[in-house]
Amino acid sequence: MSPSFEDDTRKYYQQYYTQTAMDRNDLRRPEVLFQTLACDASVISAVRTLPFSPEEARVLDVGCGSGASLFNLIRLGFDPAKMSGLDILEERIAEGRHRFPNMDLSQGDAREMKFASESFDLVYESTMFVTLNDEIATGIAAEMLRVTKPGGYILLIDWRYSRPGNTHYVGLSRKRMSSLFQCGTQTHIRSVHNGALAPPLGRMVSKYLPTLYFPIAHLCPPLVAQVTFVLQKSDRS
Repeated sequence: MSPSFEDDTRKYYQQYYTQTAMDRNDLRRPEVLFQTLACDASVISAVRTLPFSPEEARVLDVGCGSGASLFNLIRLGFDPAKMSGLDILEERIAEGRHRFPNMDLSQGDAREMKFASESFDLVYESTMFVTLNDEIATGIAAEMLRVTKPGGYILLIDWRYSRPGNTHYVGLSRKRMSSLFQCGTQTHIRSVHNGALAPPLGRMVSKYLPTLYFPIAHLCPPLVAQVTFVLQKSDRS
């Protein structure tokens, strides 16, 4: 495990919450509600395309934090006993274990996962790659591919646009995603689902014009910054 990756990740979150309020993503805030609903809608739409039964699937959340993304999958019928999560920060895993004691959450470097090859039906990440440079992202993507079963699925919920002037936010564009996950050889894109509007626009619309949020997202797709990609790993058989 790379101490620098762990330290850099901890520093990133410390800076993030120094620059923004700790309750920035609190659902009780009106500017957050429709951003969250739009993201959730993209994930629900993506899960609908998966051909397996959720309660039978083995799931891994890479960069799981304290387990909030896994909790969202539970609402969609996935079995907590078959769900695992991995995060680089021990304190986030400790919080997740306290909140979700039935889940298999572990601390570790996602570039060196301890899971067996080809062991998960669904491998999942949420807003992780946008915070990673290509060197780290390439290693994590390779491991995500390794632990996914042949014919299994990878769900990528992320922001597709980079943040101008900020090298810490590298958007997971279709081109970058295709390169990281070797689309055309190791995987293919099964579907793409639009989600939340680009902040701060989406937060403003959510707060002041909530009834127009989804019409704006539908009529102006370039304003949608969060997307959910569904990839299917090649089946060697």
